[in-house]
Amino acid sequence: MLSDRDYMKSSRPAVNKTDPMKILFGIIVINALMYIIVPKPQISEGLVWIPKAYKELVLSWPGLKDGNFWQLVSSMFMHADFWHLGFNMYGLYLFGSLFVRSVGTKHFLWLYMISGVFGNMLWLMANYHSQGFLLGASGALFGVMLAAAMFGPNNQFLILFFPQPIKAKTLVMVYAAFEIFSEFGKFGGNIAHLAHLGGFIGAYIYIKIALKRHIAWDPFSFLWSRGTPKPSSRPRAGTDYKTHNDNLKNVDAILDKLSRFGANSLTDDERDVLKQAREKYKKH
Repeated sequence: MLSDRDYMKSSRPAVNKTDPMKILFGIIVINALMYIIVPKPQISEGLVWIPKAYKELVLSWPGLKDGNFWQLVSSMFMHADFWHLGFNMYGLYLFGSLFVRSVGTKHFLWLYMISGVFGNMLWLMANYHSQGFLLGASGALFGVMLAAAMFGPNNQFLILFFPQPIKAKTLVMVYAAFEIFSEFGKFGGNIAHLAHLGGFIGAYIYIKIALKRHIAWDPFSFLWSRGTPKPSSRPRAGTDYKTHNDNLKNVDAILDKLSRFGANSLTDDERDVLKQAREKYKKH
């Protein structure tokens, strides 16, 4: 019933509940502190001196072979320069703030960590025996971007040098295509595009397992719907009552989603369902 919905009840003060935005700001603060505290590589007389602490925190195959397995996580909080840090943290705040309150502190933290670790592992697999190293929160950021699009696909962004607002789902797909093109086209200099793609993969797996009820748009839905038989246009005898109940459940789920994420989170199909339901009930 409508009166049973959370947003129709009188508000009650929260008791001992942590604001999920605190974990978002906490991650940003940790990244900033790591950038300030950890000594940076220095160039002197054409030679590069890399501090021991720096070597032990960035991700590399030599470091892992020495038993520094914490690098899979610590490298996510290391950044090459101020702009690297600034762009990653701004993106994390921009996209993370769109859904962190909806999924809560625990799920957001798991999403962030899993995305970053998956990104690091994909880079490692493609750079086996390399002497290079990886650092940055980009893999985790790309996982957060995917989550923002899957939970609110119709949220719109204004992009610099682009004249029209762009939907979150379109923005993410463009980014993914760019990363794939850049990686296999060997563009982008020292940017670890595979780490970004790994962040997408890790986030998608976690969302499908742990946050399935929050999904408003699935970029790979065409894979799961393939081979699914289409429903018959003629209902069988005795199914009218069941169909009516199923329709009510669909409308109820869409209204719950509307109350949680706002009108921009609804897909075109969901808007059509609400419109049809509204017209139907006006006739009764």
